Parts: sequence; structure tokens; C-alpha cells
Amino acid sequence: MKRYNKSTPDGTRDLLFEECEARDEAVFRLTAMFRSRGYRQVMTPAIEFYDVFGSSGTYFPQENMYKLTDNRGRLMVMRPDCTIPIARLAATRLTAMPMPLRLYYSQNVYRMGHDERGKRDEIFQTGVELIGSNSLRSDLEIVELAASGLSDLNGESFRLEICHIGYFRALIDSLDTDDATKEEIRQSVEQKNYAALNDLLEQFGSSKAAAALKYLPRLFGGEEVFEKAYSLFDENGAKESLDYLKSIYEDLCQLELEDRVLIDLGLVNQAEYYTGIIFRGYLDGIGEPVLSGGRYDNLIHDFGVSLSATGFAVTVDLVTGAVGHPAQKVPDILVFADENHLPQAINYIKSLAQNGLTVENCVLDDFEAAADYARRRGIAQLHVVDDEIELIDVDTL
Repeated sequence: MKRYNKSTPDGTRDLLFEECEARDEAVFRLTAMFRSRGYRQVMTPAIEFYDVFGSSGTYFPQENMYKLTDNRGRLMVMRPDCTIPIARLAATRLTAMPMPLRLYYSQNVYRMGHDERGKRDEIFQTGVELIGSNSLRSDLEIVELAASGLSDLNGESFRLEICHIGYFRALIDSLDTDDATKEEIRQSVEQKNYAALNDLLEQFGSSKAAAALKYLPRLFGGEEVFEKAYSLFDENGAKESLDYLKSIYEDLCQLELEDRVLIDLGLVNQAEYYTGIIFRGYLDGIGEPVLSGGRYDNLIHDFGVSLSATGFAVTVDLVTGAVGHPAQKVPDILVFADENHLPQAINYIKSLAQNGLTVENCVLDDFEAAADYARRRGIAQLHVVDDEIELIDVDTL
């Protein structure tokens, strides 16, 4: 029988040294900014009851969840998403707090990738949730916060794509067809599969909504997208959705983000999850979204409390390349002592560290081994603690 004691499970990996430091730096930049805007940290368990996600099967299918049982036989899952447990938290422990709630988190999610090459099963996310407001102000705050987070990570080398799911819903709800066909249409729009989309929509003949859906994946760009979208379809709530999105876009332009924000009305992922604004964030040189979010006004209702909400999550391990791997930190000093002076050596190390130096305690048994270790590690100073302290430049040894 094959043993797996020397490898990590599919979709996971070890992080070493500079990778850990780059992740910490990315999280520090993001969370410092979140705190400066009034967001407070929460943490939810890595293991949740399956029922927490039971009504969310449309957007988190059960076959994508890691499952286990507790000692009572109850079905549990490794947390596949951060927002849904925070919705549970908001609907149970935080209902007495003044609204809106501004929450942020930094934690792992676990999703089975089913052998998708390059996809991680263990994903570290940092994100925010703004709960208890359905105003344009809150949507603008969240989208601008996303832009600020990407800027803090990578300067001006980012872009945001924004959409309003209401426009797609107005189109799809105008078609007289079953839910399975509607989902096929949504997937074709999301994947920009023009051939499949045209085939699916042929059955609707000259329908205005069908004609607009055929064009939907092409509705991508700047302010000119609105004029085209209005002309294609403005019924069944489509105009109101476009009006709202346009207001957000114009406010973002006033915030000098015009060159960083694009309209993409074909952004229709998780159409059952989101209820309003949807957006994705990209960094230059990374071929997939590093940030995604939007408005989800129905989710918390699943836990018995009607609260509007909006937020986003950053996939931290995707952005560490933008932060850069810090140069390896070599200790400033190696401290060596014989067995009779070990307590004095520890006190000496503590005094040096209090002055901002990085100091290693040498655990080797003799001076020659200590000197050899210092040379191989690139440590410039070797301090020997005896009745007196001797400072030695390693290069002179």
C-alpha cells in the first residue's frame, strides 16, 4: 500500500520563508487599510456544520466541499467560503449591535478542485463584509475599498471590472424557458462562448431580450457601454439596474479611478448569489481575478434575519507576487557561550533584540562549529559570552 507521509494532499502546498513573509506583508497592507476605515476583525471556525451551507448548494455544490463527521455522527464541512459563516454570525451573535456592521477576516477556505490543474484546494483569503445597508453609499464604499486595496498591493497596476446582475436578470427573466436552459445561457455568457450562446438563443426568434443576450458578452469597456446597453434592452428592471451601475461608475470616475474601472455586463457568475453590483479585481501579470465581490441581499435571510450586505474577498496567495518576496533576513549577530555562561548569553541576546537587532542563539557545542555556521548563514558578527563579551567579525576568522 502506497504511503503519503512525505507529500502534501492535492491542491495544497508548503510555504517557506520568503513566501510566508510575502503573504504576511500582503495581509498587513490590506488589514491595516481595513482597520483604518472602521472595519473590525472576526474569525469563524475552519469546521462548520454542513447545514450552514446546505441552502447554498447553487453556488457551493456539496461535491466541492470537504466533509467529515463529529463524534455524534453529525455532518461537518471544512469551510468552503468565508461570507456564509459571517452571515451566520451576523444573524445570531451580532444582531444587537448598531448597524451597519463593518467586518473583515483573514482565513483559509477549502474547496475540492476535482483535479483542476493549478487550482488550490486550500485558499487563503482576506476580505470585508459591510452588513446592514443597501444604499448606493455602501456599494460605492466597498468598490472603492477594493480599488484602494489593490492599489496598496501593486500601485496603479490594477483594474476593476464592475457589473450589475439586475441587467442580466431582466434579460433572462424575459425569456419564456425553463431554469436549466437559463443556466446554460448564463454559463455561455460568462464563458463568452458566442457559438453556444447563439445556438441556445435561436429558439427565441426576434425576441428583444434574446438579441440583447447574444450581444451581452461584448458589452465591455468604458462609459460607451451604457448607451449600447440602454438601446438593446431597457425593460423589466434593466434600465433601473443600468442607472444604478452608471451612478456608481460616475462616482468612481470622480475618485480618479476612470482609467482603472471597466464595465463588463457579461460578468454574470453566481447569478443566484448576488443581487446587485458585482465586481472583480485584477493585477497586471496575473491572468485570473485576485479579488471578487458584490452585493448579496438575500444570503443572511437564510439564517432568519433580513439584512442587506455587500463585500469582497482577496485571494492572498495570488497577490504575493505583486508584493514581492522580501530579501532573506540574515541575523545580525550569532551569540555563542560555553555551558557555564548560558543564562548570561540569553540575557545578552534579549538586550540586543530590544535594540532592534536580529540575534540568533548558537546551540552548537564548540567555537569552531559556531564560526563555521555563521559563515554558511552569512552572519557578519559572532559574539562570544564569557566573563567578558568578545565581538568578532566572522570575515576575519
